[in-house]
Formats: sequence, structure tokens, C-alpha cells
Amino acid sequence: MSPSRNSGLHIKELSVTYKDGQLALGRVNLSVPEHSIYTILGPSGSGKSTLLRTIAGLIKEYQGEILFDGISVHTQEPLIGLVPQSYGLLPWKTVHANINMAMKISHPYRNQRQSQEQQIQHWLAAMGIADLAKRYPLSLSGGQQQRVAIARAFALEPTIMLLDEPFSALDAVTRETIQRLFLENWIAHPATTLFVTHDVEEAILLGEKIIVMPSNKENHQVLIDNDHVFRIKHEDKRDSDDFFQQTKRIRKVIQEQW
Repeated sequence: MSPSRNSGLHIKELSVTYKDGQLALGRVNLSVPEHSIYTILGPSGSGKSTLLRTIAGLIKEYQGEILFDGISVHTQEPLIGLVPQSYGLLPWKTVHANINMAMKISHPYRNQRQSQEQQIQHWLAAMGIADLAKRYPLSLSGGQQQRVAIARAFALEPTIMLLDEPFSALDAVTRETIQRLFLENWIAHPATTLFVTHDVEEAILLGEKIIVMPSNKENHQVLIDNDHVFRIKHEDKRDSDDFFQQTKRIRKVIQEQW
């Protein structure tokens, strides 16, 4: 059965204005099909984080519509997993407790302790951090905290997943490892996903489509199809001519928009 026209995330004429009247986020029009992953590129101040925070319901005052399956996300409240730049971990709770508490809040009527524990263990192992379960966030490196935040987001089984530069603090080798782990787990458990990054290569590696936010908030976003690269085996993407050509194409758009 083909998806209906309304399925997925639809953003219509969305804008956010500061109290002084300046635009925090220009008019965004965007449709992300259900179980798709789109990456977002944009200069500092273009509204990338504001977009994610508004979708997540952290920013209440906005103009326009944010719909999922044709209904406002803030009416039906589909489960949203947000990985903010700050990771959002509670420092007084262990890694295990951080994930466990988030699952209890998001699934208050799920009373299957054994199943929940299996989920936690599965995602800790999937992110390569099973040995950190009893540690506290402040005792972890930035990369380890990022893995915990991503494990927590997946464990929630969200309908919509929002990630705000989740790999920005990692060194190049660790970043490549986490990119692969993230994509493998997303393919196995796809959520409708928006992934913000400053890195052009990362946007190409992880996005079915790439959204380029303009520096001028009055201008429209540019949507670039990336399906031909996305379908290449992950370990072969960087060496492909398609990847090279897409990098050139996006850098040209960035020069024009930024």
C-alpha cells in the first residue's frame, strides 16, 4: 500500500520571531516522508537549531504549521526523540538510568520491565558503550556522551528523530565510526529524521535529501536530492564519483546561499 499524501512530517510557512521582531527562523516549507532521513546544512544563525526545537515543542510561539500525518504535531504529540548539541543527559543519573528514565517518561503505560531492560542493553551494545552503563555523564568523554544520547534516542522508538550536530565534538576517526553505527541502526529502525550538521560530507553520507538553509532568512531553503549517493554501500560512498560530484554541487549551492 502506497503512503497517503499526508503521511510524514509537513512544515508549512513556519517562522519564529524574536521578541524584538527579528526573525529567528525564516519561512520554512518542507515535507519529509515517513521513515525518511534528511540532513540540514546552514551557516551559524540560519535557524537550524530553532527549527528542531520548534518541531520538538520547546519553542511554543511560532507562525505556520507543523504536521505529522496531516495533524499538528503539538496536538497529537507523536513521540519525538531529540538529541541536542548539549546531549541533554542528567549528570546525577548513570548512563543506564538516563536511558531508563527517558523510556519511562515516553512510554508511561508500558509495564514490561524485562522488555525495557532488553531494549536498554541492546542500544548500549549497539553504540559500543555497554561497559559504561554504571558511569555518570560527567565522567565520560564528549564522544561517549554523544553515544549515550543517540542510544537513548533510539531506545525511545520515536516517530520523529531530531539530531542537532550530534557528532560535532568527535575526532575524525571516531566520527566515521559513529556515523556508520548511527546509519546502520537507523536503517534497522527507521524514524522520520532531521539531522543538522555543519559538515558537507556528513550531510551527503547520511541524508536521502539535503536541505541547505540560506544565510538570508527571507530566502527559501534549497532541497537537493541525494538518493543516488545514499543507496551506495556506506563504506564505498566516499570513494565513489557520485560522492565527489555531489560534494562539488553542494559547495556551489553553499557559495550562492551563504
